[in-house]
Amino acid sequence: MVELLDTLQGLDMSLETFGMIHFDYNDGNYSIDFDTGQITVYDFDNSCFGWYMFDLASIWGNGVGWIQFEPDASKRRKFMDDYFEIVLAGYRSETNLEDSMLDKLPLFIQVNLMENILGRFEDMGNNWEESECNEELSYLIKCLEEDILYMGFFHEIYSSEEPFGG
Repeated sequence: MVELLDTLQGLDMSLETFGMIHFDYNDGNYSIDFDTGQITVYDFDNSCFGWYMFDLASIWGNGVGWIQFEPDASKRRKFMDDYFEIVLAGYRSETNLEDSMLDKLPLFIQVNLMENILGRFEDMGNNWEESECNEELSYLIKCLEEDILYMGFFHEIYSSEEPFGG
């Protein structure tokens, strides 16, 4: 986690890479008008300043649900590449994102993973739950600790029968 934070500190924070982000993109925070293709994003209570790639990595991570049960990793990768291309086009219609940042998608997926793990531990503490690490959380921690990119989605660790470890 310290390595990820150190890497972030060295990143460019220009107007083309850094600004106001949603910080909670998921399927529950936008709707699509299927007649027009118009997307409406809402629930901005977690908005903050950050790298645009954090939002894009979050959208990428939430997109795996559309193809997670496909056993063929190459088909999963093709779907995710196509999905991300569409997401990126929409995001760029509102944000002037520098091209060089796109290479950092795997880094920001790891940062999202770290934020997700820390958030789960925070929830456990706030809810006075036992600090039990379930199978899914163990899987996410393993991906972070062993630097398995893309949440293991294209790695041999991933099982389409039990997505994300459980």
